Amino acid sequence: MSNVVRHGRRSFSIGLSAALAAALLPRRAQAGAAKIMVLGGSTIHGALGKYIETALAEAGFTTQRHAKSSSGLARPDFYDWPAAAKGYCQRFSPDAVVVMFGGNDGQGLFMGEGAKPQWTRWEDEGWKPEYRSRVEAFADAVAPNGEQIFWMGMPEMKSNKLDGRMKRMNGIYEAAMAARANGHYLSTRGLMPGVQGYSEFAKIGGKEVRVRTEDGVHYTLHGAQIVADAIVPAVAKAL
Repeated sequence: MSNVVRHGRRSFSIGLSAALAAALLPRRAQAGAAKIMVLGGSTIHGALGKYIETALAEAGFTTQRHAKSSSGLARPDFYDWPAAAKGYCQRFSPDAVVVMFGGNDGQGLFMGEGAKPQWTRWEDEGWKPEYRSRVEAFADAVAPNGEQIFWMGMPEMKSNKLDGRMKRMNGIYEAAMAARANGHYLSTRGLMPGVQGYSEFAKIGGKEVRVRTEDGVHYTLHGAQIVADAIVPAVAKAL
């Protein structure tokens, strides 16, 4: 478990892909002092978060990234994201926030010490409204004054059971963002070229490359680059 913080608008070791650089070229002169914070769990801690942060900084935005592996909104006893994110935003004052959670949230929801019940199980009728309320509370914490919030959905998963849970949570993210004037839902499904559904490999430049790690959850460097190439222009265009 780790917590990573990165600050942007400087030189990065990970460069933009040619396609992404071309897409963002008109944006560079306009970005000015716009500030974007990137928040999330292990996927944002890893390659995808790095690529998104790098691309936004190279486009001229001032960026900051905070990520904690194994975290999400289900277990505030492990890491209280709304409280932590509120503090990050108070110090950084972002104009927009990019968020990705879900991989660790397909489980029971911890309701607090002494709460009755102490847990809301995945199968319980109250799970969906409770999780929706947590998504909304997080959005309120990071965008209290109408700042833009971009919530990335979860991609296809190797496990059918886990994939079903991700789809359920994606529906919650999408609905919550649709209800906010400043909310944007960004799907990460169907982004791998020539692939339908989950696949560990995709063809890039005529070559088959691994785009997902062996755990069936996370992205490789190649996969992260493809997703960033789709997500970052959508964020930049909206700002």
